[in-house]
Formats: sequence, structure tokens, C-alpha cells
Amino acid sequence: MNTPLKVRDVFKSLGVPTLTYVRRENGRFESELADALDTRGKLALLTGPSKTGKTTLYSRVLEERNVEPLTVRCDADLTSEEFWRRALERVNFERLASLQDNEARKVSAGAKLGGKIGWAWLAGLLGEVNVGVEKSMGEVEIREKILSKPSPHHLVPILKALPLVMVVEDFHYLIPKTKEAIFQQWKVFVDSEVSVIVVGTTHHAVDLAYANRDLVGRIAQIDLSTWNTADLEKIATLGFTKLGVKADPLVTTAIAREAVGLPIIVQEACAQALLEKGWSEVEPGKVDIALKRSDAETALHKVATLHYRQFEIFYDRLATGPRKAARKYNTYELVLLAFAKDPLVFSLKRHEIDERLKSIPLPDPERPPPASINSMLKALAKFQQQNGIELLDWSTKEQRLYILEPAFLFYLRWREIRKGHSALKDLLETFFHIKLNFGSKAG
Repeated sequence: MNTPLKVRDVFKSLGVPTLTYVRRENGRFESELADALDTRGKLALLTGPSKTGKTTLYSRVLEERNVEPLTVRCDADLTSEEFWRRALERVNFERLASLQDNEARKVSAGAKLGGKIGWAWLAGLLGEVNVGVEKSMGEVEIREKILSKPSPHHLVPILKALPLVMVVEDFHYLIPKTKEAIFQQWKVFVDSEVSVIVVGTTHHAVDLAYANRDLVGRIAQIDLSTWNTADLEKIATLGFTKLGVKADPLVTTAIAREAVGLPIIVQEACAQALLEKGWSEVEPGKVDIALKRSDAETALHKVATLHYRQFEIFYDRLATGPRKAARKYNTYELVLLAFAKDPLVFSLKRHEIDERLKSIPLPDPERPPPASINSMLKALAKFQQQNGIELLDWSTKEQRLYILEPAFLFYLRWREIRKGHSALKDLLETFFHIKLNFGSKAG
């Protein structure tokens, strides 16, 4: 008798997936990160759009290496001193001490650590005089003393001796002055042969090199772009097979193609397709569950409206645009609609926008001329800044409009249900509240 499986445990959108973990591109990124960590003193820079699996990747690689992440999350208010303090405060000596007896954990180059791990132990490695510690001080006093003037030098012995790898999340949120101060001190890790993982966006990857030119050549950038369709299909196939679900190949293909390269959307859509049929828990082999393409379409729409509805307010602001009452054309709405058309793309050249808009069967009085589109693109950056939006980027140099957040593209395409040939017609009627005649096929 098979043990019932919870659908959400198989298709995990939160945490690290286990049953549906896929090594994309035949394990290329796992290998690159492992190599960077093996090159002592290397800074492993993980970049890419949000939700492309950066955290999942390093979590999996560190787990396989039997080490744990010492995670520091950055924000705009963090100073350089507070950055190092936050890292030290995250060290859980009690938990690490409990791992000393675990043979799977490698400490101090494979040797057992002598003495009790703690703040006094750290002070001993640093030199009690150097940190201003007296022998009569207890753990609490020593901790306060070290944290009063934190520095990367205090972290080096910890990262070299214990089963930890420092992980810096969201470093791009730091203000330029703080970035410069932190990464000017980063050479301490390089010189001490301590590898560190930094997670950020591709757009800000060069900030590290600019902050400290000594880091040039010592950074291994691993750029996790959006996933290819074949690897996303593997996620769906693994999960459905584990649950004993018969899914039409069109189901896995539709979900993978419309997931905008994001594994989290595949996980969510596959789970939603089963939940829509009333299955939150499945005993493999005991029930006969089949999914059709229409189930995938319903699931994708539900995921967009349930999990990504936070984009609705931004969408409404962008679709409305500035001074709508004074504008003759619905240019902002139509340019957004251009991204909702097939095939799915993450950017459009200026002429491609025209081509997509020409294919929309609009009444001539409602079709915006090129001058209106050019004006909209020119004003886009200022309008987004005024409204706290950072979803689209018009490059004048490249003459290309980018969608910066893949999940927003997914929301654009699935905020309304799309079904086969009628998808564009449905979207247009939703946008403009008009009835359109696409013609009909005989028979």
C-alpha cells in the first residue's frame, strides 16, 4: 500500500523542492557553484531574475557538501558595520557544537575541533588581547565585546573552521557607499582563502568589481537566466509521475511554455491543476487522475490571480498611464497587450511592437500612430518612477522594451483566462469592453 502524498509536498513553491528538483542544463550550475566553492577565496556571485532558483541552487549544493549557509540579508538601511555585526549575530554556536559529533559534517579540514565552540573559543583564535577580552569575562561579555566593533577578520576563523559558508542575499539593495565600504574589506576573505556566495541581480553584478578592483578575476559569476522549456517540463513530469497522475503531454508542455522560465510557476500550476479537481492528497496507484490542456489553462489563470495578484495595482497604473483623459489613444494598454500576444517574449524591438499592434484587429480610430507609441516609450521611465514601479525598461540605445520581472509577464498573459484561438479576442474585449469579430470557420 502506497503512502498518500500531499500535492503541496510534491510540487513545492516554498522552500527547496526534493521530489521535483531538476538539475537544469544537465547540472551545469551545480557544477559551476561547487567549483567556485572549491577554489578557496573565490567569490561566487549568483545572479539572475527573481524566482529563477538562486536560493534553491545554493541550498542544494551546500546540503550536498554537508555545510550550512550563514545568511546575511541586505537592505537599504544597512551600514557596513551593521553588515558584519549581522553576520556574526547569525552564528549559532550551540547548534554548531551539536554537529561536532556528526561524522557527516566536516570541521576544520576534517579534524574534530578541540574545546567548546563559542565566543570564548573565537576570542582565543583571534587573540584575546586583539579583541580586548580578559580571561575573567564570560560568554555574554565576550560576545558583546566582539560585536561592539565587528569586522570580516572576526568571521574568517569561523568560516575556516566550521561547516559554514557565508551567503549574502540581496546585496543590490545596499546603497553605493555601503557597498563600497563592505567590498573594500572583502579582500580579507580572498587572502584568507575563504569562499563566499553573493546573491543579486544580473543588472547590479558589476557593482562588486567597481567597489573593489582587487576583486576582478576573483569573482565567479554564475548567471541563472530563465529556464528552458525542456527543463521546466521535467519538473512537471517528475511530480505527476510521483503522484501517479496521467497528464496529457499537452498539459506539461503548456505549463512549461507559459511559466515564463520560472520553476516556481511550474510548481504552482501543477499543484493548482490537481487542487482544482479536489485532490490535495493523492495515494499513487489507487486513484485514476487524468489532466487535459484545459485543466492547465484553468490552473495557469488561477495561479496568476491567486499568487500574483499583487501585480494588479501596478498593471492598472501602467495600463492607465499619465493623463489618460487627455490622451486620444490607449497606447499604454496596447503596448502591454503586445506582450500578451504569442509567442511569449521577454523583450520587444521597436518595430516588433508595431508588428504586434498591427496584428490586433482594432478600429482605425483607436489604433495609435507611431508618434503616440514613441511618446509613451519616452515617458515610461519617469512615469514608473513617479508611481514606484520598476517593471518595464525602454532602452533608447537598443530601441528595445524589456520586461524586468518575468512574473509580471506571466500575470499579463494569464490575468484573464486564455483558451486556444479565442485568447486574443477575449483579451481585447476585456481591455476595451468592445465586441470584435474574428470571423468564423465553416463546419
